[in-house]
Amino acid sequence: MKIVMAESSTTMGGQELAVLLHAGGLKKRGHDVRLILEPGSAICGKAVEQGIRVEPVAMSRARYPTAIMAFRNILARERPALLHVNSSRDSWIGGLAARLVSPRVKVVRSRHISTPLNRNLTTRWLYRTLMDFVIVTGGELTRRGLIERDGLEPDRVAAFPIGIDIDQFKPGRPDRDLRLELKLPTEHRLVGLISYLRSYKGHEYFIEAAARVLPRAKDVTFLIVGEGPEEARLREMVASMGLSSNVRILGFRDDLLNVFRSLDLFVIPSVEGDTIPQVLMQALAMGLPVVSTTVGSIPDVVQDGRTGFVVPPRDAGALAERILALLDNSALRAEMGRYGRTLLEQEYSLARMLDRLEDVYKRVARS
Repeated sequence: MKIVMAESSTTMGGQELAVLLHAGGLKKRGHDVRLILEPGSAICGKAVEQGIRVEPVAMSRARYPTAIMAFRNILARERPALLHVNSSRDSWIGGLAARLVSPRVKVVRSRHISTPLNRNLTTRWLYRTLMDFVIVTGGELTRRGLIERDGLEPDRVAAFPIGIDIDQFKPGRPDRDLRLELKLPTEHRLVGLISYLRSYKGHEYFIEAAARVLPRAKDVTFLIVGEGPEEARLREMVASMGLSSNVRILGFRDDLLNVFRSLDLFVIPSVEGDTIPQVLMQALAMGLPVVSTTVGSIPDVVQDGRTGFVVPPRDAGALAERILALLDNSALRAEMGRYGRTLLEQEYSLARMLDRLEDVYKRVARS
């Protein structure tokens, strides 16, 4: 099957990595895949490195007319079975361009957030007319919201997470333990949060929870890994609270397996928007217990008391108590880590998710 995928984002977070993951996985399965990407973007460079064919198109708002025609020309030339879009800009550009090709190209939209749709007429037109099918990268709870709250037709909406390469993300010893790099004692426990530094990821609650935990637990360091627009504010917050020696912001890292394998537990305190964060799935696949929130479809995989704990969003106190419960019980951490790894192997592998994606593609192409 010939598939064109589009992503207008210029940053590199879980959504962009998911696009590359699916494009690469589909290519390995024999599909003819090409990506329409913003020239010079981080994802564009990664796609080229992975040998995925890229069609560079500038997609800023000021370039919408030329971008629509560029999309239209690519679709008319390639005649794909469908166009798969991922962000707001490429959805509008791709949805309109598909209408300029005869016969019209079918359009599938992946929605990587759990927030309600805007109630304006243009958004309703986008989702009900320009998009043929919507995939939400979460669970059934998020899918029902799009149907019952936002009025999408049930047979045009599916929900399944991005999927994890469980052969890549698996438990093991780090090649270089972060404790050595950070000059920490070998018995020091590490609590980690890996995420692009966006406001809705809840980093400030992670820092506030650390401030509550540290007076009650010795030999603990909290790590924030990632880059993004919130970095300066978070660094200032850590410094103003006097936590600089126990809360380290490490910035971008390209050795995430090493980071995961150095941690004792993983925390991602999302406050809104998320469906199931990709990094959360990676942590579970690595055999780490997870403390997260009830946002989106997170409770589908962070099964409270089994693979980790979930707490209400924006509740630093509850977050701190669950972190302490795991720090104080190494046996519980190990047990939850085993359950999490098993859950990912059985239900959320990349192979399983690609099967479901191919089913959607076949259904849309036939419709």
